[in-house]
Amino acid sequence: MKEQIATNRLREMDIYKAIAIIMVVYGHVASNTVGVYSGFISFVHMPIFYFVSGFFLYKELKKYSEKELVKKKCLRLIVPYITWSFVAFMANAVVTVAGKGMDMGILMDDAVQIFIYARSVWFFIQLFFAHMLFILIHKVTDKKALRAALNIGIWALLIVFCTTEIFCMWKIKWLYGFLLLGYVCGEYDVLPKIGTIKPKMRGAIFIFCLVGWIAVTVLSSGWYSTDLVYGFDDMPFSLKTFGIELSVWACGLLGMTTIYFVSRFIAGFRIFDILYRMGSYTLDIYVGHMLLLFVIKRITMPQDLVFVLSFIVAFFFISVPLYILAKYFLRKIELYRMVT
Repeated sequence: MKEQIATNRLREMDIYKAIAIIMVVYGHVASNTVGVYSGFISFVHMPIFYFVSGFFLYKELKKYSEKELVKKKCLRLIVPYITWSFVAFMANAVVTVAGKGMDMGILMDDAVQIFIYARSVWFFIQLFFAHMLFILIHKVTDKKALRAALNIGIWALLIVFCTTEIFCMWKIKWLYGFLLLGYVCGEYDVLPKIGTIKPKMRGAIFIFCLVGWIAVTVLSSGWYSTDLVYGFDDMPFSLKTFGIELSVWACGLLGMTTIYFVSRFIAGFRIFDILYRMGSYTLDIYVGHMLLLFVIKRITMPQDLVFVLSFIVAFFFISVPLYILAKYFLRKIELYRMVT
């Protein structure tokens, strides 16, 4: 029975991650082709990844020492950040030189934007810093209540003071809370307990979250916009921006909860096996599609059909092909495995 529960849990979490990465690609296709964004996409996919990361971080902290985990995080996050930033820079440099000639000023500016301001794969470096904070707190004390208090305190400090654009760190004040939530759910086995809730109650919770997600997102940003306002920014803290950030955090929380319930439900159907398998290749799809953005920008797409066509392109022409490429070719290359 325990083995079956563990398998199902892994299956639903992989599906959860797969849905999130498809949302990432979907959002980037829509924004880079027509310039249209949707809060239903942009406010939810990163919270899911941070939540899942926090969920597994708890398990890693139980399995490894702090020193071992820091080393692993450097290999899993810093090395990929440097590697894929370099790849992005070189690809961008080729396009720049081909179009404008050798302009060192432009190339240096691109290098600063990609490596220092994390224009390409900011997720890696930011998640590394977030994990280091958790590991430090775990090292300082073994008392659950004190750890929770310290994490909440750090989150509050980030909300108030973290405004730097370096490594896109200003985003962490919005996302750190989802990492903390995932950690707590891992620590207290919250997700397995959801399965013990009566089906009608689970259905009611799902409907509440779905309706809340739609309502808060529409009130915060509308059905879609041509100028995405994340709600969190790099401006100094104020009550006005804090109120907006809370509404966006609510969008993320309600959206990721809704999608988690969907993941649990469809995990029992073999027809969705493709999502289960893709869940182990989200990193490959993430870096792969980021390198394809310059191609995506050249896709012609009518604005009135942007969300339908963007999904078709994101799933069938980007996510699935990248998954197949990674699984059957790239993951067989040792050097590639070292940087993903």
